[in-house]
This record gives sequence, structure tokens and C-alpha cells, in this order.
Amino acid sequence: MRVMFQRGIENSHYYSLETEHYMLLILDIDVIAVLITSSLVLTSLSGYYGFVCFQLQLIFSRLETSTENVKKNCNYGQIIYNYLELIRIVKSLDDCLNYPAFVIVLSGLLGLFYTNYDLVFVPKSGCLHYFSITLGEIYFFTLFVMIMLSASAVNSSSAAAKEAVMSLPGKVPEHYNELKVVVRGECMRDVSLTLWKTYKIDRSLLISALGTLLTYGILVATLGAMNGSRSN
Repeated sequence: MRVMFQRGIENSHYYSLETEHYMLLILDIDVIAVLITSSLVLTSLSGYYGFVCFQLQLIFSRLETSTENVKKNCNYGQIIYNYLELIRIVKSLDDCLNYPAFVIVLSGLLGLFYTNYDLVFVPKSGCLHYFSITLGEIYFFTLFVMIMLSASAVNSSSAAAKEAVMSLPGKVPEHYNELKVVVRGECMRDVSLTLWKTYKIDRSLLISALGTLLTYGILVATLGAMNGSRSN
């Protein structure tokens, strides 16, 4: 975009050389400020989201292990209480960050699409241009993967922990009826991390998003090649 704007200014007959220089300088400052601000915000949110998801996944895994290895003298109420607290935390996390997670994932996909479009169609001005495109692809892909992989890991570990808790009455026959009532009354809710309360985040959604990005990329590249052949 900067290259296109620069060429538009250079081809214009309404600006002097000094004016062109100042306009390009203002453009560079504006682009750098926007990039730094958005990068800090998106990186901070995705890093926090990924860190919390990593901790939740570890705790869910430990809870699943302790439930599967339950003993007769174990405090079953504590296991159920811990599971309900974890579910409450997951719900709070999703309530607060489902929209920011959607924005980060969408920004990552759009950034990947734009950088690849820039790589294919925009004229290159040297090795620095390729280097900036490579850094952009790494950055946007990291944002996308940070949200998708961490959230899908939490959802899968949460489902596994739920199955372990639901099987708890069968492992303690002497308290089967009491545990069955408690488990069915308290632990039946399906809570998961989502994108804007619309899409449940799992690995299939990750593959679908990357497949959609690849499909549109191929479509745009094909249309660009067809337009280029027609112009020739």
C-alpha cells in the first residue's frame, strides 16, 4: 500500500519534490504508529489469552488424571467442586474475550491474505520488501495459531475432564446414587471457548479457516493471472 501511494504521489503533477518528501514522511510515521499500536494490543491480548489457556489445560489434565485414579477414601466433593470452578473460569474467560479472540483471529487471517497478495501482485522494491513480508506472515500466523491452538486445547481437555467426572459415580458404587444426582445436576453444562459466541474453537475450525484462506488465495491468484493475460 505504501508503494502504491508513493507511486501515486510521484506520478502526480500537483506536488513539488519537497511536498512529496513531507507527505511520504507523514505516511511513514502514520503507518509505523498504527502498526506499533495494533501490534502491541493484539500481541498483548493473544499472549494473555494463550497463557491463561495453557494454565487451564494443565489444570484440566491434572483433574482428569486425579479423577481417573480416584480411590475410595478420596474427597469426591472436592473433585466436583474443582471441576465446577474450572468451568466457571472458562465461562468467564469466554464472556470477556470471545470478541477480542474473534478480532485477533480475523486480523490474522486478513493479514496473511494481504501479505500473500502483496507478495504475488505488488511490485517489489528489493530484499527489504521480501523481508518485511516474511515478518508479516510470521506475525499474523503466530496471532492466529496462538488463539486457535490454545483455545482448542482447553476445549478438548475440558471435554475429557467432563467425561472423567461424569464417570465418577460408576467408580464408587457405594455412593453411586448420591454422586449421580450431583453430577447430573451440576456437571452437565457444555462450556467452551468460542469466537464471538458463534464458533466453538477446535482443531477442525483451524483447518477450515486455513483451507478457506488457501482457497481464496488461489482464486485471487487465478483471477489476477487471467486479467494479466487479457491485458497482454
